[in-house]
Amino acid sequence: MKNLFGYSRVLAVGDVHGMYDKLITLMDKVRFHPEEDLLLFLGDYIDRGPASDKCLQYIFDLQHQYPDSVVCLLGNHEVMMASYFMQKQGSYNNLIVDYADSWLDNGGFETLRQLNELDADKRDELITWATNLPVQFQYQEFFFCHAGVDPDVPLAVQSEFDMLWRRQQWWEQYKGEETIVVGHTPIQKVKKQKGQIRRVIKPLFLPNHVIMCDTGAYMQGGKLSCVDVLSKKVWQQ
Repeated sequence: MKNLFGYSRVLAVGDVHGMYDKLITLMDKVRFHPEEDLLLFLGDYIDRGPASDKCLQYIFDLQHQYPDSVVCLLGNHEVMMASYFMQKQGSYNNLIVDYADSWLDNGGFETLRQLNELDADKRDELITWATNLPVQFQYQEFFFCHAGVDPDVPLAVQSEFDMLWRRQQWWEQYKGEETIVVGHTPIQKVKKQKGQIRRVIKPLFLPNHVIMCDTGAYMQGGKLSCVDVLSKKVWQQ
């Protein structure tokens, strides 16, 4: 059961990027309890890895089975996918239409092939779901989004662009009281020691209330990570 203060664990999963085997093994390790836990996926379920279709289906099923305990956020790769299909259909959206040409060059070609092998109704269901997810979520003092925030702007008025795409060292400049929990930027590209990419591949808990959960699941030597933001316990595969 949930404790008196809310969920027993608030679990944030970094960018999956089509790494289905890692996702399944990680979830076995985490042992998600929907009656007690809140589970959040931080976006970028597709592209780069070998099984984007299976990742979409698994996360889709999990959220629909436990809608009160599973939150799925939009990532920039889902934005690129949405842009591609909207352009194909001749519809437009100012947020995403500019990224149609980027998707296939960023892992989308294989994702598209996998989706086209699905039953048409199932394919359309997954695409519609994945491209209409929320951009942000807040629980108590924790603010979740895919990419980052503008450190000079209050959280209540953050732009969707920043929450989906921002890098630009924002994590070094943030001075807010809320804890920002994100994926998007692999920690291998964030923290270096003596000029070398750090060899300990774990989520970063920065002292200025920032938790970075993307540990480069699709990269050579990378891992898929889940963080309990309450206890700071980490599970990896």
